[in-house]
Amino acid sequence: MNQIPPPPSLEKVKERAAKMEEINQRWDALIAIADYMIAELEADISKQKVPRYKLEKAMELLNIQPQKMEESRGGFCP
Repeated sequence: MNQIPPPPSLEKVKERAAKMEEINQRWDALIAIADYMIAELEADISKQKVPRYKLEKAMELLNIQPQKMEESRGGFCP
């Protein structure tokens, strides 16, 4: 029959939990940096005529309203 392995020790569980917390904090930091970089790039793109024109055409093709992007992304409106 199937034998159930013994549960890990409390010490091992605490070590794994601490490691996961550290990993989560590092991911949160990386995500914050990526969000900042994306916002900076979007601001730069919105100032340029050609990429802005391409974005507007892409939005028209996909039937996306600028207001929808502004609401969902937090402020971008071509």
